[in-house]
Amino acid sequence: MGKPSARNLLIFLLIFLAAQAGLLLGKSVLVVDQHEGDALHLMQIALRMADGQWPHLDFMTPIGVLAFAPVAWLLSLGYGAGAAMKGAMVLMAAIMLPGIWWVAYSRLSSGLAYVFGALLIVLVTALVYGGDAVVASISMYYNRWAWAVAFLLVTLAVLPAQRTSQGADGVVYGLGLAFLALSKITFFAAFLPGILLALVLRRQFSALGIGVVSGLIVVALVTLLGGVDFWAAYIGDLRAISGSGIRPRPGVGLAQILTGPGTIAATLVLIAAVVFVRQTGRAVSGAVLLFFTPAFIYVTYQNWGNDPKWLILLPFLLLSLRPRRHLNNGLGWDLGRALGVVSLLAAALFLPSLYALSFANIRHARLSIEGTFQVIKGPKNADFRMRVDRMYATVKRAPFTLRDPEMAALAKARVKLPGDSLFGQPLDLCKLHMGLVGILQQMAVDVDAVKGTAGKSVFVADTFSNLWLFGDTVPVPGASPWYYGLNQAYRNADFLLVPLCPVTPAARSQVLAELPESGVNVQEVMRNELFILLRVLPD
Repeated sequence: MGKPSARNLLIFLLIFLAAQAGLLLGKSVLVVDQHEGDALHLMQIALRMADGQWPHLDFMTPIGVLAFAPVAWLLSLGYGAGAAMKGAMVLMAAIMLPGIWWVAYSRLSSGLAYVFGALLIVLVTALVYGGDAVVASISMYYNRWAWAVAFLLVTLAVLPAQRTSQGADGVVYGLGLAFLALSKITFFAAFLPGILLALVLRRQFSALGIGVVSGLIVVALVTLLGGVDFWAAYIGDLRAISGSGIRPRPGVGLAQILTGPGTIAATLVLIAAVVFVRQTGRAVSGAVLLFFTPAFIYVTYQNWGNDPKWLILLPFLLLSLRPRRHLNNGLGWDLGRALGVVSLLAAALFLPSLYALSFANIRHARLSIEGTFQVIKGPKNADFRMRVDRMYATVKRAPFTLRDPEMAALAKARVKLPGDSLFGQPLDLCKLHMGLVGILQQMAVDVDAVKGTAGKSVFVADTFSNLWLFGDTVPVPGASPWYYGLNQAYRNADFLLVPLCPVTPAARSQVLAELPESGVNVQEVMRNELFILLRVLPD
């Protein structure tokens, strides 16, 4: 294939982005029908940022400020929650568009460049995390953004330039790495070594210097806005949360990522790709791709769902690295065909996730708002909706006790369940399975009915502490929007709410276990079938 036309490629990318924007913004509401808790997590942080608070300085989170900045900025301009979340996807794609254009134009052949650009825009804007789910979800959108940025950086590093501009390469490297460091730092740590290796092996020292300057400009701007203390707070959050016992990892173990029944094929494809590229004689590309191999695996392990999105990039790299002349390896295999076969296998393995990503916005545009409800209070937030049958139809899980003494003893020995108690009174074992928003909204109504709670902060002994989204209370100062079991933010709260059927029983267990030794005095205010409300007494 020939080289892409700079003008035609740019026009195509603009038209494709406009089409995705039309699908997203042409619908007046955002309807989320999976991972509703993640949507609430996003809105907590974005609304607090829109109100002038900073991640790490004002509340704990391992996710960087740039992951939420586009949503928070649109909220600060007066847009509703739904419009802000959808608009942030379009805004991020527009910001990335020059980088997408340059990488596709400078590294890929004509046909591959167009498909590459379109897929990255889809990855940035799709209302689904990936996998094979046919749902509308904004869960882990910042992971998709980070994957898209990583694809640009990896493509620049692995493929030799067809059109050379160390200045443009350096800007993409610097801004891309800065974004990863300030959104999902695990991506930054995983891909930085391979990028540095590529720059050194290709002797792109000008690109390296420009990249460092570009990244430092971002650092300077963040420091100017957030202050020097921002960086210490960010590092402190990352160190603290890395040792969290509530959620030690977001998915399956590393061994299963490498050799599990559902992932072994992807691992073998990646190994074959590295071997065949090195056999073509492309020493630099082969060495850099080898360096990126653990990065692909680690980032897949670190992200919930363990979706190996690097599979979508692999065919572009391998097809671009096919030898231009007939070349066999030591076994007599044609390496051009071998790389083509591996590319096809990678594409086939990722096809379910690619299908879900590609058609997510079309499906969302066709979703009916019938049977949905407004999630967050306020007239302008009527554009953010969820399904009644998922969020108002409450389902909980509770253990049975076997009557036979011998069977009960065996079960008790094998299954360790937390036995929570409050004021010496045991609490029932229960886990909320479905109906999260309905329960939170009802809790907010019940708390608002208690005299003296308006304008006060309520810490919930569970994963989510967000009653202020639905009622008249306010956020707890310093509290993490997602409880990691590390910071005793209930010390700063006016009230402590103990749910009788939490989303994460381990979170409730930890709060109640440490409460007697924390020095915090509490007094019961009321209780009902959903929770016990305690007043936090002054020292």
